[in-house]
Amino acid sequence: MHSYVIVIALDFGKVVDSVKHSTLMEKYTALDLPDYIYNWLVHFFNGHSHCMRYYDHTSTLQEISATIVQGSGICPVSYVVTAANQVALTPLHKPC
Repeated sequence: MHSYVIVIALDFGKVVDSVKHSTLMEKYTALDLPDYIYNWLVHFFNGHSHCMRYYDHTSTLQEISATIVQGSGICPVSYVVTAANQVALTPLHKPC
């Protein structure tokens, strides 16, 4: 008898980095959320910026408008909200 383990690893890092905040907020708007929850989400996703440092050089701050903060509790939910209405491009790729 052969013993083995099957490991399946999924990296959603690039997927959540491509989610535009404006698109995500439109999808949250379509949900029946209380205003205070929606406003909290807007506040959570606004106001983030990023810069790069290379030796003695630092770039200017740039606003981040397309990412879900990985490791945050809101990341998995936001990804599901974003991906929930995706449709197949071809008949071979049917949703489950």
